[in-house]
Amino acid sequence: MKKSKLLGSALLALTATFLATNDADAASCTALQKLQPGGVAPDAGTGTPVPTVVYVTGSSAAKPLIAALAPAIFVDPLRPATIVYLSQGSCTGASAILSGAPMASNDSTNASYWDANSATLAAGSKTAKEETCTLAAGTIADIGISDVFAQTCGLGGAGLPQGVVDFQGPIQAMTFAVNKGSREQSISAEAAYLTFGLGTLAPWLDDAFLFRRNDLSGTQQMIGAAIGVNAKRWRGIDRGNSDNIFTSLSGLIAQADADKAIGILAADYSARPELKQLAYQHFGQRCGYLPDVRPLDKRNVRDGRYAIWGPLHLFTQVDGTGLAKHPRARDLIAYLAGSEPPPLGVELIRTAVRQHVVPPCAMRVQRTSEMGAMSSFKPARACGCAFDREATGSTTCQACSSNAECSSGQSCNFGFCEAQ
Repeated sequence: MKKSKLLGSALLALTATFLATNDADAASCTALQKLQPGGVAPDAGTGTPVPTVVYVTGSSAAKPLIAALAPAIFVDPLRPATIVYLSQGSCTGASAILSGAPMASNDSTNASYWDANSATLAAGSKTAKEETCTLAAGTIADIGISDVFAQTCGLGGAGLPQGVVDFQGPIQAMTFAVNKGSREQSISAEAAYLTFGLGTLAPWLDDAFLFRRNDLSGTQQMIGAAIGVNAKRWRGIDRGNSDNIFTSLSGLIAQADADKAIGILAADYSARPELKQLAYQHFGQRCGYLPDVRPLDKRNVRDGRYAIWGPLHLFTQVDGTGLAKHPRARDLIAYLAGSEPPPLGVELIRTAVRQHVVPPCAMRVQRTSEMGAMSSFKPARACGCAFDREATGSTTCQACSSNAECSSGQSCNFGFCEAQ
């Protein structure tokens, strides 16, 4: 059976179940368990009942990536799950796992989830529809997602608590963004320090037009580490989340307002056509770089020329085998980390490209601390050729279907000959 037919059958079956759930149940996140018979689904191969809701909290910058995967996970006939996501900031996500802090302190906190009606599935595009549900007070997260290391948030200074693991996912680039009509093209680390640290650099002198986050935000923490401004001492207006910064920047009409406004966003937001990314020149560099050389290729991130980047951190409680305690959380982490393909034909590399992140297998450099020194990186199973092909439509790599078609020292990875 073709993947598209399998996807359609699963979609119809799960849609029927969803529509059978009454509106009162849909209002509660706890009631989402009823989207699967009995609130649990048998784990493939074991028959062990598994709760079908996975509670995730943390980075708002990571939400589009979750949205791209969640609908397919919902309709997966083998290991279905409903991903409930609450954007609270990276450091809140890390703290939710390291300290066990609940996602909600009352019964009026709304979270997002994606079901058979969300219509992303294998397309991997931004969700056309997301649902909301109300978290019960005291709900504990299964996964905490952070754009930054726990230590950057002031957590885990002596190491992560026993039973907690930081699984690392795709690489994100953090950017300075302006309205598409702005006449500004670039910013240096020194200029960013003067803008967000001191408020003394034209044209970004008006605090009301400096759109930032707060010290719980991984975006602000990572950029702050890059430019030397403490995340708690930024000038400007705290817009709360990435969506609000995008709205604030994209909604500017007057030329004078567009010129004096600037914000901070992950690349998946700042690459949208309503905005413009500023080339960034880090300390010691002679010129500025954008994350991309060609649209979507993230070449300057992958090679280490664009400086502000780091891996997505997936914190979770683990069992004695070192895997997430919640089996469906284990699945989501495996998809995000690239150790297992997502269900129903969702291609991880395609999804990564469209969400403006880089799977580790496409990187040529690595770092082990926030904005730390870069070192050469050789993935165990490189996917740089496949990433280039997906991002740009072309690659100089030789296409292959087996290792025998590749030269000595190469292996056939994701359809292309890559250096071993």
